[in-house]
Amino acid sequence: MLVLAMLYFLFAVAYFWGLRYLIRVWDDQTRKLGPLETDDQSFLNQCTLLVPFRNEENNLSVLLPHFADTLPPLVNVTFIDDHSEDNGAEMVNRFIEKHNLINWQLIKSKGVGKKAALSSGIQASKSEIIVSTDVDVRVNKAWLSHLTAPFQDPNIQLVTGPVMTISSKGVFSDFQQIEWASLILMTQASFAKGEPFMCSGANLAFRKQAFNAVAGYEGNAHILSGDDEFLLKKLSYTFGPSALDYLITPFSLVKTHALKTPKDWIRQRSRWASKWNAHKEQKHWLSAVMLAAFCFLLLTSIPLVFISWKFTLGMLVFWVLRFKIEKEVLGKVLDHYRVKSSNLSWFLAGWIYPLLVLCTLPFAIFGNYTWKGRKS
Repeated sequence: MLVLAMLYFLFAVAYFWGLRYLIRVWDDQTRKLGPLETDDQSFLNQCTLLVPFRNEENNLSVLLPHFADTLPPLVNVTFIDDHSEDNGAEMVNRFIEKHNLINWQLIKSKGVGKKAALSSGIQASKSEIIVSTDVDVRVNKAWLSHLTAPFQDPNIQLVTGPVMTISSKGVFSDFQQIEWASLILMTQASFAKGEPFMCSGANLAFRKQAFNAVAGYEGNAHILSGDDEFLLKKLSYTFGPSALDYLITPFSLVKTHALKTPKDWIRQRSRWASKWNAHKEQKHWLSAVMLAAFCFLLLTSIPLVFISWKFTLGMLVFWVLRFKIEKEVLGKVLDHYRVKSSNLSWFLAGWIYPLLVLCTLPFAIFGNYTWKGRKS
């Protein structure tokens, strides 16, 4: 019993210390932020926005008018059809012709998969800066100006920014926003520490010359996903972490739809996690093991309350402190992006997350998933 008590005590200390460290880094970076808005559009005519899609007719019907209303007219936009089986490509063509969008174009991917689609778009682009995003996003009018502004520094090769789900009703929607806050916090800390390890292709920009210098997606093209993360690693290794920038201003935020069900969440995270064994660095599989152990310890803390009154008291103290500190730390991130969640959502999210992570684990280990109608 003493060993078990010491294990959870050390676990709690390490967890709370980690959260405090992350929020210190976050506070340091937010204090360094300059003016939130920028009118600098010097790189907008030197960039091409790439939007790969496959079987996304419903999302395109919303994205096309949204982009037409939001994006500056001088921005080049290339939609890449990854062999869709619906009417998405026809919809894009009709919209471009109807609104006479001379800087927009639709092309067909020369290969199969998202990486092949992006490579086709990059090859077709004459721009110096490449920006990638997804078809289910919502952006603000200053987004591209913020995302491309760091390229004024010739040493910057890649810029990425945060992603957050759109607010909607329900605890599961709130849970996803809380989880995204944790991802933003960890990503920002990794960049600040000089060890960037993840980013999102929904909010990513890089120099075409740098992409070609590292041979693009060569070496990982056979993996369905990971276009963003593998490119990040290549550029960091070649140009150094100081050549990569992570933005956290509210104007650099990209919003995306929340997943509808826990099953959808497990499928998406299985796809994300399945890339861990493709990385050569030990820290990737080590971080995966630590996350699984963390979630296991959280869930197994529940039956411990029935061992004795001392364990009951200890676990209750741990749960209260965990709720308070998580809300304080992750709440700062959500407040930064003007996102609010109820106390009930915070409490339930703390238990939903470890349960879903452990449900995802078998799929991540064996790497079996289906994406856009294609099997891994």
